[in-house]
Amino acid sequence: MFPPHFQAVKLLVLAQTPPPVHGQSVMVHTLVRGLPAHGVELRHVNLRLSRDQADIGRWRWGKLAVVLDACLHAIADRFAHGCDTLYYVPAPAKRGALYRDWMVMLLCRPFFRRLVLHWHAAGLGEWLRARASAPERALTRLLLGRADLAIVLGEGLREDAAALAPRRIAVVPNGIADPCPGFARAVPAAGRAPTALFLGLGIPEKGMLDAIAGAEAAGWRIVVAGDIPDPARAAALHRQAAASGGRLVLAGFIRGEEKHRRLAEADALVFPTYYPAETQGLVVAEALAHDLPVVVTRWRAVAENLPPAHVKVVPPRDPAAVAAALRAIAREEPPAGASRRHFLAHLTLERHLAGLAGAIGGLDRPAPDRGSS
Repeated sequence: MFPPHFQAVKLLVLAQTPPPVHGQSVMVHTLVRGLPAHGVELRHVNLRLSRDQADIGRWRWGKLAVVLDACLHAIADRFAHGCDTLYYVPAPAKRGALYRDWMVMLLCRPFFRRLVLHWHAAGLGEWLRARASAPERALTRLLLGRADLAIVLGEGLREDAAALAPRRIAVVPNGIADPCPGFARAVPAAGRAPTALFLGLGIPEKGMLDAIAGAEAAGWRIVVAGDIPDPARAAALHRQAAASGGRLVLAGFIRGEEKHRRLAEADALVFPTYYPAETQGLVVAEALAHDLPVVVTRWRAVAENLPPAHVKVVPPRDPAAVAAALRAIAREEPPAGASRRHFLAHLTLERHLAGLAGAIGGLDRPAPDRGSS
Protein backbone atom coordinates (compact mmCIF):
# COMPACT_ATOMS: atom_id res chain seq x y z
CA MET A 1 0.00 0.00 0.00
CA PHE A 2 1.23 3.49 -0.82
CA PRO A 3 1.16 6.14 1.93
CA PRO A 4 -1.91 8.45 2.05
CA HIS A 5 -0.14 11.36 0.28
CA PHE A 6 0.89 9.22 -2.68
CA GLN A 7 -0.45 10.22 -6.11
CA ALA A 8 -0.23 7.85 -9.05
CA VAL A 9 2.56 8.85 -11.42
CA LYS A 10 1.57 9.39 -15.05
CA LEU A 11 4.68 9.15 -17.15
CA LEU A 12 5.33 10.70 -20.56
CA VAL A 13 8.22 8.71 -22.08
CA LEU A 14 10.06 10.85 -24.63
CA ALA A 15 12.71 8.45 -25.97
CA GLN A 16 13.58 6.30 -28.97
CA THR A 17 12.66 2.65 -29.44
CA PRO A 18 14.07 0.38 -32.19
CA PRO A 19 15.04 0.71 -34.95
CA PRO A 20 17.99 0.96 -34.78
CA VAL A 21 18.59 -1.86 -32.33
CA HIS A 22 21.02 -0.89 -29.57
CA GLY A 23 21.07 -1.14 -25.81
CA GLN A 24 19.34 2.16 -25.05
CA SER A 25 16.50 1.79 -27.57
CA VAL A 26 15.91 -1.83 -26.52
CA MET A 27 15.64 -0.89 -22.85
CA VAL A 28 13.26 2.00 -23.60
CA HIS A 29 11.09 -0.46 -25.55
CA THR A 30 11.24 -2.80 -22.54
CA LEU A 31 10.15 -0.02 -20.19
CA VAL A 32 7.28 1.13 -22.42
CA ARG A 33 5.90 -2.39 -22.75
CA GLY A 34 6.59 -3.60 -19.22
CA LEU A 35 5.97 -0.79 -16.74
CA PRO A 36 2.14 -0.65 -17.07
CA ALA A 37 1.93 -4.20 -15.69
CA HIS A 38 3.86 -2.91 -12.66
CA GLY A 39 1.37 -0.13 -11.94
CA VAL A 40 3.02 2.78 -13.80
CA GLU A 41 0.69 4.52 -16.26
CA LEU A 42 2.51 5.98 -19.27
CA ARG A 43 2.32 7.42 -22.75
CA HIS A 44 5.16 7.09 -25.25
CA VAL A 45 6.35 9.61 -27.83
CA ASN A 46 9.04 8.06 -30.01
CA LEU A 47 11.97 10.48 -30.33
CA ARG A 48 13.25 8.81 -33.50
CA LEU A 49 16.59 10.59 -33.79
CA SER A 50 18.89 7.85 -35.13
CA ARG A 51 18.32 6.18 -38.49
CA ASP A 52 20.98 3.49 -38.04
CA GLN A 53 23.89 2.50 -35.77
CA ALA A 54 26.28 5.03 -37.32
CA ASP A 55 23.76 7.86 -36.74
CA ILE A 56 23.56 7.36 -32.96
CA GLY A 57 24.76 10.46 -31.11
CA ARG A 58 25.68 12.30 -34.33
CA TRP A 59 24.56 15.80 -35.23
CA ARG A 60 22.32 16.27 -38.29
CA TRP A 61 20.23 19.30 -39.16
CA GLY A 62 17.32 16.96 -39.85
CA LYS A 63 17.26 16.01 -36.19
CA LEU A 64 16.04 19.51 -35.30
CA ALA A 65 12.73 18.89 -37.05
CA VAL A 66 12.44 15.46 -35.39
CA VAL A 67 13.02 16.98 -31.95
CA LEU A 68 10.54 19.80 -32.50
CA ASP A 69 7.83 17.43 -33.75
CA ALA A 70 8.35 14.99 -30.86
CA CYS A 71 8.31 17.79 -28.28
CA LEU A 72 5.03 19.17 -29.65
CA HIS A 73 3.49 15.68 -29.46
CA ALA A 74 4.79 15.29 -25.89
CA ILE A 75 3.26 18.59 -24.81
CA ALA A 76 -0.06 17.67 -26.46
CA ASP A 77 -0.08 14.29 -24.70
CA ARG A 78 0.74 15.96 -21.42
CA PHE A 79 -2.59 17.81 -21.49
CA ALA A 80 -4.67 15.25 -23.38
CA HIS A 81 -3.75 12.38 -21.04
CA GLY A 82 -2.80 14.11 -17.80
CA CYS A 83 0.84 13.02 -17.85
CA ASP A 84 2.58 14.97 -15.12
CA THR A 85 6.07 13.41 -15.24
CA LEU A 86 8.54 13.61 -18.13
CA TYR A 87 10.88 10.64 -18.64
CA TYR A 88 13.97 11.35 -20.73
CA VAL A 89 17.30 9.69 -21.57
CA PRO A 90 20.12 12.27 -21.40
CA ALA A 91 22.95 12.59 -23.90
CA PRO A 92 26.36 10.97 -23.74
CA ALA A 93 29.44 13.16 -23.73
CA LYS A 94 28.77 14.59 -27.21
CA ARG A 95 28.25 18.29 -27.75
CA GLY A 96 25.63 17.98 -30.49
CA ALA A 97 23.55 15.52 -28.47
CA LEU A 98 23.79 17.74 -25.40
CA TYR A 99 22.55 20.76 -27.36
CA ARG A 100 19.59 18.61 -28.44
CA ASP A 101 18.86 17.93 -24.76
CA TRP A 102 18.86 21.67 -24.07
CA MET A 103 16.22 22.13 -26.77
CA VAL A 104 14.05 19.30 -25.42
CA MET A 105 14.22 20.60 -21.85
CA LEU A 106 13.58 24.20 -22.91
CA LEU A 107 10.47 23.18 -24.85
CA CYS A 108 9.06 20.45 -22.63
CA ARG A 109 10.19 20.74 -19.04
CA PRO A 110 8.07 23.81 -18.13
CA PHE A 111 4.91 21.82 -18.88
CA PHE A 112 5.67 18.87 -16.55
CA ARG A 113 5.54 18.81 -12.77
CA ARG A 114 8.43 16.34 -12.47
CA LEU A 115 11.42 15.09 -14.46
CA VAL A 116 12.96 11.61 -14.52
CA LEU A 117 16.37 11.21 -16.19
CA HIS A 118 17.38 7.62 -17.02
CA TRP A 119 21.12 7.45 -17.69
CA HIS A 120 21.70 4.88 -20.44
CA ALA A 121 24.96 6.49 -21.57
CA ALA A 122 27.99 7.44 -19.50
CA GLY A 123 30.59 10.19 -19.56
CA LEU A 124 28.63 13.46 -19.48
CA GLY A 125 29.60 14.33 -15.90
CA GLU A 126 33.30 13.96 -16.68
CA TRP A 127 32.91 15.93 -19.91
CA LEU A 128 31.15 18.79 -18.15
CA ARG A 129 33.90 18.98 -15.56
CA ALA A 130 36.92 18.66 -17.86
CA ARG A 131 35.96 19.80 -21.36
CA ALA A 132 32.80 21.91 -21.37
CA SER A 133 32.96 25.68 -21.44
CA ALA A 134 31.59 27.64 -18.51
CA PRO A 135 28.42 28.63 -20.44
CA GLU A 136 27.87 24.98 -21.45
CA ARG A 137 28.14 23.84 -17.83
CA ALA A 138 25.79 26.58 -16.67
CA LEU A 139 23.15 25.90 -19.33
CA THR A 140 23.27 22.15 -18.75
CA ARG A 141 22.77 22.56 -15.02
CA LEU A 142 19.99 25.08 -15.58
CA LEU A 143 18.05 22.99 -18.09
CA LEU A 144 18.73 19.40 -16.93
CA GLY A 145 19.62 20.03 -13.30
CA ARG A 146 17.55 19.27 -10.21
CA ALA A 147 15.62 16.36 -11.73
CA ASP A 148 13.18 14.73 -9.35
CA LEU A 149 14.72 11.31 -10.03
CA ALA A 150 17.91 10.14 -11.75
CA ILE A 151 18.11 6.42 -12.56
CA VAL A 152 21.56 4.90 -13.13
CA LEU A 153 22.45 1.34 -14.08
CA GLY A 154 25.27 0.84 -11.56
CA GLU A 155 27.12 2.35 -8.65
CA GLY A 156 30.01 3.22 -10.98
CA LEU A 157 27.71 5.48 -12.99
CA ARG A 158 26.55 7.89 -10.28
CA GLU A 159 28.91 10.68 -11.37
CA ASP A 160 26.86 11.67 -14.42
CA ALA A 161 23.66 11.95 -12.43
CA ALA A 162 25.26 13.62 -9.41
CA ALA A 163 26.83 16.32 -11.61
CA LEU A 164 23.32 17.68 -12.20
CA ALA A 165 22.20 17.56 -8.54
CA PRO A 166 18.97 15.51 -8.74
CA ARG A 167 16.66 15.22 -5.73
CA ARG A 168 17.36 11.48 -5.59
CA ILE A 169 19.38 8.83 -7.40
CA ALA A 170 18.20 5.24 -7.82
CA VAL A 171 20.45 2.39 -8.94
CA VAL A 172 18.50 -0.06 -11.12
CA PRO A 173 20.65 -2.55 -13.06
CA ASN A 174 19.58 -3.64 -16.52
CA GLY A 175 17.66 -6.85 -17.01
CA ILE A 176 16.41 -8.76 -20.04
CA ALA A 177 13.72 -11.28 -20.89
CA ASP A 178 15.09 -14.80 -20.70
CA PRO A 179 16.27 -15.43 -24.30
CA CYS A 180 16.51 -19.20 -23.85
CA PRO A 181 14.12 -20.66 -21.22
CA GLY A 182 15.23 -24.08 -20.03
CA PHE A 183 18.59 -23.78 -21.78
CA ALA A 184 21.27 -26.35 -20.95
CA ARG A 185 24.69 -26.13 -22.58
CA ALA A 186 25.77 -29.13 -24.66
CA VAL A 187 29.06 -30.88 -23.89
CA PRO A 188 31.62 -29.62 -26.45
CA ALA A 189 33.09 -32.13 -28.88
CA ALA A 190 36.49 -33.43 -27.86
CA GLY A 191 39.50 -31.97 -29.63
CA ARG A 192 37.83 -28.94 -31.20
CA ALA A 193 39.29 -25.45 -30.82
CA PRO A 194 37.30 -23.36 -28.32
CA THR A 195 35.25 -20.52 -29.81
CA ALA A 196 35.00 -16.98 -28.48
CA LEU A 197 32.12 -14.71 -29.47
CA PHE A 198 32.31 -10.93 -29.81
CA LEU A 199 28.80 -9.49 -29.98
CA GLY A 200 28.38 -5.76 -30.55
CA LEU A 201 29.04 -2.81 -32.82
CA GLY A 202 32.23 -3.48 -34.78
CA ILE A 203 34.34 -0.52 -33.71
CA PRO A 204 37.65 -0.51 -31.82
CA GLU A 205 36.14 1.25 -28.79
CA LYS A 206 33.75 -1.66 -28.25
CA GLY A 207 36.81 -3.91 -27.99
CA MET A 208 36.41 -5.75 -31.30
CA LEU A 209 40.08 -5.58 -32.35
CA ASP A 210 41.28 -6.48 -28.84
CA ALA A 211 38.91 -9.46 -28.82
CA ILE A 212 40.26 -10.69 -32.16
CA ALA A 213 43.90 -10.24 -31.15
CA GLY A 214 43.35 -11.86 -27.75
CA ALA A 215 41.57 -14.88 -29.22
CA GLU A 216 44.31 -15.35 -31.81
CA ALA A 217 47.03 -15.18 -29.14
CA ALA A 218 45.15 -17.71 -26.96
CA GLY A 219 44.66 -20.16 -29.83
CA TRP A 220 40.88 -19.67 -29.85
CA ARG A 221 38.60 -19.36 -32.85
CA ILE A 222 36.51 -16.16 -32.75
CA VAL A 223 33.17 -15.18 -34.24
CA VAL A 224 32.60 -11.42 -34.61
CA ALA A 225 28.87 -10.63 -34.72
CA GLY A 226 27.92 -7.04 -35.40
CA ASP A 227 27.93 -4.33 -38.04
CA ILE A 228 31.35 -2.88 -38.91
CA PRO A 229 30.55 0.71 -39.95
CA ASP A 230 34.02 1.65 -41.28
CA PRO A 231 34.23 0.26 -44.87
CA ALA A 232 38.04 0.20 -44.91
CA ARG A 233 38.23 -1.69 -41.62
CA ALA A 234 35.49 -4.09 -42.75
CA ALA A 235 37.40 -4.85 -45.98
CA ALA A 236 40.65 -5.46 -44.07
CA LEU A 237 38.92 -7.80 -41.61
CA HIS A 238 37.26 -9.74 -44.42
CA ARG A 239 40.69 -10.28 -45.95
CA GLN A 240 42.02 -11.38 -42.55
CA ALA A 241 39.08 -13.77 -42.11
CA ALA A 242 39.59 -15.27 -45.56
CA ALA A 243 43.23 -16.00 -44.73
CA SER A 244 42.51 -17.34 -41.23
CA GLY A 245 41.39 -20.84 -42.17
CA GLY A 246 38.14 -20.39 -40.25
CA ARG A 247 39.79 -19.02 -37.09
CA LEU A 248 38.09 -15.64 -37.66
CA VAL A 249 34.44 -15.57 -38.72
CA LEU A 250 32.60 -12.33 -39.50
CA ALA A 251 28.92 -13.04 -38.94
CA GLY A 252 27.56 -9.51 -39.42
CA PHE A 253 24.58 -8.19 -37.47
CA ILE A 254 22.63 -11.09 -35.97
CA ARG A 255 19.40 -11.44 -34.00
CA GLY A 256 16.76 -14.01 -33.09
CA GLU A 257 17.59 -17.64 -33.86
CA GLU A 258 20.96 -16.79 -35.35
CA LYS A 259 22.04 -14.98 -32.18
CA HIS A 260 20.81 -17.86 -30.03
CA ARG A 261 22.74 -20.35 -32.17
CA ARG A 262 25.97 -18.37 -31.98
CA LEU A 263 25.69 -18.02 -28.20
CA ALA A 264 24.87 -21.70 -27.79
CA GLU A 265 27.87 -22.74 -29.90
CA ALA A 266 30.38 -20.39 -28.23
CA ASP A 267 32.62 -21.24 -25.28
CA ALA A 268 32.96 -17.66 -23.99
CA LEU A 269 31.76 -14.14 -24.69
CA VAL A 270 34.53 -11.55 -25.10
CA PHE A 271 33.39 -7.96 -24.55
CA PRO A 272 36.52 -5.86 -23.81
CA THR A 273 34.82 -2.50 -24.33
CA TYR A 274 36.22 0.93 -23.58
CA TYR A 275 33.45 2.78 -25.45
CA PRO A 276 33.15 6.23 -23.80
CA ALA A 277 29.37 6.07 -23.35
CA GLU A 278 29.28 2.39 -22.25
CA THR A 279 27.19 1.56 -19.18
CA GLN A 280 26.19 -2.13 -18.92
CA GLY A 281 26.28 -4.35 -22.00
CA LEU A 282 23.04 -6.27 -22.55
CA VAL A 283 25.11 -8.83 -24.47
CA VAL A 284 26.73 -9.85 -21.18
CA ALA A 285 23.34 -10.71 -19.70
CA GLU A 286 22.47 -12.67 -22.86
CA ALA A 287 25.72 -14.62 -22.55
CA LEU A 288 25.09 -15.48 -18.90
CA ALA A 289 21.57 -16.63 -19.79
CA HIS A 290 23.26 -19.01 -22.25
CA ASP A 291 25.51 -20.24 -19.41
CA LEU A 292 28.68 -18.74 -20.92
CA PRO A 293 31.73 -17.49 -19.04
CA VAL A 294 32.51 -13.92 -20.08
CA VAL A 295 35.54 -11.66 -20.44
CA VAL A 296 34.77 -7.98 -19.78
CA THR A 297 36.75 -4.84 -19.05
CA ARG A 298 37.03 -2.90 -15.83
CA TRP A 299 35.10 -0.05 -17.40
CA ARG A 300 32.12 2.02 -16.16
CA ALA A 301 29.60 -0.45 -14.69
CA VAL A 302 30.24 -3.25 -17.18
CA ALA A 303 31.58 -5.66 -14.55
CA GLU A 304 29.02 -4.79 -11.86
CA ASN A 305 26.39 -7.31 -10.77
CA LEU A 306 28.25 -10.22 -12.41
CA PRO A 307 29.34 -13.55 -10.87
CA PRO A 308 33.02 -13.18 -9.90
CA ALA A 309 33.65 -16.91 -10.13
CA HIS A 310 32.83 -17.10 -13.84
CA VAL A 311 33.72 -13.63 -15.13
CA LYS A 312 37.20 -12.51 -16.11
CA VAL A 313 37.74 -8.77 -15.73
CA VAL A 314 40.61 -7.32 -17.76
CA PRO A 315 42.02 -3.81 -18.27
CA PRO A 316 40.86 -1.90 -21.35
CA ARG A 317 43.03 -1.97 -24.50
CA ASP A 318 44.91 -5.07 -23.37
CA PRO A 319 44.71 -7.99 -25.87
CA ALA A 320 47.33 -9.92 -23.85
CA ALA A 321 45.03 -9.84 -20.81
CA VAL A 322 42.14 -11.03 -23.00
CA ALA A 323 44.31 -13.95 -24.16
CA ALA A 324 45.26 -14.83 -20.58
CA ALA A 325 41.59 -14.74 -19.54
CA LEU A 326 40.61 -17.10 -22.37
CA ARG A 327 43.39 -19.52 -21.45
CA ALA A 328 42.15 -19.49 -17.85
CA ILE A 329 38.57 -20.19 -18.99
CA ALA A 330 39.81 -23.15 -21.07
CA ARG A 331 41.52 -24.60 -17.97
CA GLU A 332 38.78 -24.00 -15.41
CA GLU A 333 35.59 -25.44 -16.96
CA PRO A 334 33.05 -23.68 -14.69
CA PRO A 335 30.23 -25.85 -13.30
CA ALA A 336 27.38 -26.41 -15.73
CA GLY A 337 24.53 -23.99 -15.09
CA ALA A 338 26.47 -21.59 -12.83
CA SER A 339 26.34 -18.55 -15.14
CA ARG A 340 22.71 -19.16 -16.01
CA ARG A 341 21.73 -19.40 -12.34
CA HIS A 342 23.29 -15.99 -11.76
CA PHE A 343 21.32 -14.56 -14.67
CA LEU A 344 18.04 -15.93 -13.29
CA ALA A 345 18.77 -14.56 -9.83
CA HIS A 346 20.01 -11.07 -10.78
CA LEU A 347 19.51 -10.01 -14.41
CA THR A 348 15.95 -10.85 -15.43
CA LEU A 349 13.49 -8.45 -16.99
CA GLU A 350 11.03 -8.75 -14.10
CA ARG A 351 13.71 -7.77 -11.59
CA HIS A 352 14.62 -4.74 -13.71
CA LEU A 353 11.02 -3.60 -14.20
CA ALA A 354 10.22 -4.02 -10.51
CA GLY A 355 13.22 -1.83 -9.68
CA LEU A 356 12.11 0.85 -12.13
CA ALA A 357 8.52 0.77 -10.88
CA GLY A 358 9.70 1.09 -7.29
CA ALA A 359 11.91 4.08 -8.09
CA ILE A 360 9.32 5.88 -10.22
CA GLY A 361 6.42 4.99 -7.91
CA GLY A 362 8.20 6.70 -5.00
CA LEU A 363 8.44 10.12 -6.69
CA ASP A 364 5.83 11.70 -4.40
CA ARG A 365 7.44 10.43 -1.23
CA PRO A 366 9.80 12.75 0.63
CA ALA A 367 13.23 12.78 -1.01
CA PRO A 368 16.10 11.29 1.05
CA ASP A 369 19.40 13.07 1.52
CA ARG A 370 20.77 14.01 -1.89
CA GLY A 371 22.80 11.27 -3.55
CA SER A 372 21.21 8.36 -1.71
CA SER A 373 19.40 5.61 -3.58
